[in-house]
Amino acid sequence: MSCDLCILEDRTNTYVETDEFIILDCDSCYVPMAVWKEHTMSISEENEKVMENALRESAIKHYENEYAWHIDKNQRAISDHLHWHARRAQYDFSE
Repeated sequence: MSCDLCILEDRTNTYVETDEFIILDCDSCYVPMAVWKEHTMSISEENEKVMENALRESAIKHYENEYAWHIDKNQRAISDHLHWHARRAQYDFSE
């Protein structure tokens, strides 16, 4: 069985790519998404901080402010490969 997050064929917009993770627009919901490249659900606290900071910077660029979004770490469609989304906040207090 192949994993869509391991393959990452559809790259609409890439914000950051390192040896460990990539941040790109999700091809399902079109928001910034961080994906750990290794097929795992567990990374070190240090790596988690680095990836989260990179996702924050990417989300600020995408939404053009730091208030209109939040990081969603809930694994929905793919529950066995670490990935997070920077989703639009329910309430945008930037206006």
